[in-house]
Amino acid sequence: MGDGWDALVIGAGVGGLSAAALLAKEGLRTLVVEKEDRVGGRAMSFKGEELSERGAEWYRRLLGGQYSYLASATPSLEEMAEGRLLDGYLLDLGYHGVSCAGEGYFARLRDLIGGYGDLEVRINPCLTGTWYRGEFYAEPPLHSARLDDKLYAELKRLGLSYLDFFGDMSALTPERLEELDRVSLHEHLQRTGFARSEALYEYWHCVGTLVTTINNPHEISLGDMLRYSVQVIAPLIMRRGEAYVGGFTENGVMRWSEAVAGRFREFGGELRLRTRLKRLIVEGGRARAAVVEAEEGEERLEAERVVFALPIQELFRYAEEEAFPADFAERVKGLYGYGSVCPYMGLSELAIPEEHARRLMKTPRVVGREEGFDWDVYMAWNVQSFIEPSCAPPGKHLFTAYLPLTEREARDRDLVMKVVQAVPDFLESVYPGFKDTVEWELYPVCAKLEGVAKSVSQAGSLKPDVRAPGVEGLYFAGDTARGYGVAMDCACSSGILCASAITGTDYGIH
Repeated sequence: MGDGWDALVIGAGVGGLSAAALLAKEGLRTLVVEKEDRVGGRAMSFKGEELSERGAEWYRRLLGGQYSYLASATPSLEEMAEGRLLDGYLLDLGYHGVSCAGEGYFARLRDLIGGYGDLEVRINPCLTGTWYRGEFYAEPPLHSARLDDKLYAELKRLGLSYLDFFGDMSALTPERLEELDRVSLHEHLQRTGFARSEALYEYWHCVGTLVTTINNPHEISLGDMLRYSVQVIAPLIMRRGEAYVGGFTENGVMRWSEAVAGRFREFGGELRLRTRLKRLIVEGGRARAAVVEAEEGEERLEAERVVFALPIQELFRYAEEEAFPADFAERVKGLYGYGSVCPYMGLSELAIPEEHARRLMKTPRVVGREEGFDWDVYMAWNVQSFIEPSCAPPGKHLFTAYLPLTEREARDRDLVMKVVQAVPDFLESVYPGFKDTVEWELYPVCAKLEGVAKSVSQAGSLKPDVRAPGVEGLYFAGDTARGYGVAMDCACSSGILCASAITGTDYGIH
């Protein structure tokens, strides 16, 4: 179409880059535009020196551009910048452990685009553990048949096995999994008998929250949990002989996005940073173009296909609602995400036992629902630098965590501050002396850690399709469109599905 593009991708987050790299590999002339000065979207990273040199307001603006804000900082953000307290640290914008240590849908994309090129991406795996009612439950890697002795004793008492949670895995067809998207974890635990043990119930509750970023077990979608187990984890174990729940990317999670962006460019794609979407042009039932704004001013970009890789709830800020079917518009406006408080702490030394420090630790309750929350607030935490040393200066440690909150809770500063105040007290109760090792604390809050919550009303197959209904040439990518898996892996799978819909190529995700 003359000077136009075959495909225009709005947003260089995980979903947008995944789709763009595949489109460019298939030979489509593809342009990606991104409003920030770096790729990654909500999965971006920054060096502590940037805070020192650019100042506190720069960091606040960076958060604000990604549906986030800073709830608290000790000492103040200005003092941190002036005293260069974050120098030598590498922080992700929010909590970004990588599912299956990068061997889930990240690995599928890596293989599809022929590797990461010259930029090495290394993701260090971590084990997991649970802290429940003052006791530590050690959890083996996913490929191990071992269980913590306390959990095994509970299973034996009830006459259950660990695999009873999954049932007949051969019967978990795509059609059956779509049915299970509407089934809650609580309902499943009641039906299978695991609810007869409080410890087993809370163990699976923690797993469900880790997968879906939802505190309430009545809202956690079983389908997303089982789909990932059947379609990602089980094949991974068969193929590699090992699998881990998660891991951390050396040199920050943005390293992965930079590598995918690099491959995109090698395929002939063009990436423009600091370029913000102003509006989408939809005429005659077709996406025609996008108007963007950069330092040079506004520009109309013509394209045969447009991939909207921003949260789908933002769509009607840029396009006329009347151009879409009414039921679709109502559905999009009714979608909700799930937020989080993501503490970052610089530690002078390690007051956490190494057996815990090398694990992703989980607990079902740090703040109780009686404080005004939808459900007890779960917490997952790591000494990230113990697993991935490049994120902290020599001799120091970086502690990271996340505590899921509903969008309403994440936007309520009074509720957020209850979480902020509870976190160090909880950690001190588990690890006496922990507070004495803390040199600085940051508490960024994200209202859309998961852009669309994986609940029984909108998980997996219940999300909007990657094709826009009623508008030709418009597609969606990212964790607010149809996709499967955990966190960033979900956005990646959505990008792959989006590219498949455009090119007609079967990339093996259904």
